[in-house]
Amino acid sequence: MCYHTSVQITAKDLVKIFNAPFPKEENYKVLYHANGFAHPDMAVLSHEQERSLNIYSWGLIPLWAKDWNHALKVRNHTLNARLEEVFKKPSYRAAILSRRCVIPVTGIFEWKHVGKERTPYYIHPKEHPVFYLAGIYAHWTDPSTRDQITTFSIITRAANEMMRDTNNSPKRMPLMLDREVIDDWISPDLSSVSIRELMNPCNVSNMAAYTVSKDLSKKGR
Repeated sequence: MCYHTSVQITAKDLVKIFNAPFPKEENYKVLYHANGFAHPDMAVLSHEQERSLNIYSWGLIPLWAKDWNHALKVRNHTLNARLEEVFKKPSYRAAILSRRCVIPVTGIFEWKHVGKERTPYYIHPKEHPVFYLAGIYAHWTDPSTRDQITTFSIITRAANEMMRDTNNSPKRMPLMLDREVIDDWISPDLSSVSIRELMNPCNVSNMAAYTVSKDLSKKGR
């Protein structure tokens, strides 16, 4: 799965990478360890009125969430959207067809299990500044305050060769897009067939990993 990421890059560099406006750049924060269960606000690239960088909150709240308490319970289960289920589950099936986004991260944290030992690893791009994680998003309005919140899920898939060893339980990884297809991915007009064609695993040659302090495991889940 993918519950822990790192975004160690400035807003100005994100603007350069994506060549996109960032209207709420002042709300962006560099995150050494973004724990999904804390529902951090993160930068995403999406395309509604315009192609732009935006700040969305991690943990998708579907339209049918009844109230804020219900939303909080739901979003702990929507940090990730499994590729195998994203076209079927009520939480995701509308978003995958028209509200797709890209979440740039400089790395992800995963745990390797050997017996009773859990060793955290940091997985990062070899040559490029960020991984382009495929995501979906939704707008939800709190019925008590009328405030709108935009939230996202990271799509996951079966692990590639490298991640099967590093994240050996449950052998999952985020769906990582090639730079060349991110504009296709966020296009609201893409057909379901075309969407599926973009859901390929990341090339192992662009991934590297090293172990990090086991103190991170205290924050793991």
